[in-house]
Amino acid sequence: MSYKSLIVLVLIVLFPISWVYAGSDGFFYKEANLITGYSSRDGWVDKNGMMNSSVGFELFRKFSGDYGDFLTADLQVRAAYDSTKNSHEAWGAEIHNAWLEYKFSQYVKIRGGHFAPSFGLEPVVDTHSTLLQTLSEQDIGFKKDWGMQMRGSFPKFDYEASMQIGSGMSIRRQDDSYLATLRIGTSRGGNLQGGLSLLYGRTLDSEGMRTFPKNKLLSPDAVGKKRVGLDGQYLYGPFLFKGELAYGRDDKNDVIGYLTEINYTLPSHQNIELELQYKSWINDIHTASSDEPVLTLGATCRLSQSTKLSAAFTHDFGMMDMKPEDRFVLQFYFLGG
Repeated sequence: MSYKSLIVLVLIVLFPISWVYAGSDGFFYKEANLITGYSSRDGWVDKNGMMNSSVGFELFRKFSGDYGDFLTADLQVRAAYDSTKNSHEAWGAEIHNAWLEYKFSQYVKIRGGHFAPSFGLEPVVDTHSTLLQTLSEQDIGFKKDWGMQMRGSFPKFDYEASMQIGSGMSIRRQDDSYLATLRIGTSRGGNLQGGLSLLYGRTLDSEGMRTFPKNKLLSPDAVGKKRVGLDGQYLYGPFLFKGELAYGRDDKNDVIGYLTEINYTLPSHQNIELELQYKSWINDIHTASSDEPVLTLGATCRLSQSTKLSAAFTHDFGMMDMKPEDRFVLQFYFLGG
């Protein structure tokens, strides 16, 4: 079976199953993600990185039998607006999660569809609605990809291994693109978590997060990638510390990236969280001025269980022949019934 046939089969099964269960023990959530801000380089903006203002929905359900749950389905879709494009190209559909997972046991689960590669922090933290992101967009080039995955949990560690087509948001494969990833980490749920990741493949470099119409390819040639990565999280009282490191090669260039982040939840107002992140990606460690360092200070106020208001101030230090940039972004996010 070709990769296109496999993807179409997954979606054909996923869409009707998800729609049928929306009123049952699963859930159907509506979503709104509104972003505005100002950049010293670009003026007024309505996006943050690859994230545009959008509306959408999420469908999720676990199917159970006599011996517990055996099948999980998830579908997250956004209709996004990009004001930097002309009126005919401004709107697009973004398919974020679109997967089915069959559970053989706690040790073996098989997933097919669109999901995060098994590398770094991205598979274990939820950045779908956050202004602060992991290294994934600079490291791999995208946060989700199409393919298959096997994962499971043991008493001392978790594992997941993925084989994907290397295209990111859109369904395409060219120049022999593919992406193979593996992450082995400590069991989730503890205050201290960590993981070791490996990546090998040829990925396509694209612009934006659109699935339909297909996002634009920046080059027709796939980029050969090799990576080893480390990631960790530590919850200490009201503090959550995060860290991520990735090292490897893009074609003939040696690359490295790292991220450090501290989140602080106010003990007396636990609906308010403060965030400080320093992130850097070096596209060629042997070339001067190839560093891309960014410092971000953020704050999030949860107005209710379904609504939050976030703000972030970002200073881009302006390497790679770019002038420095200061950016302030304000986000309103809703996810509820």
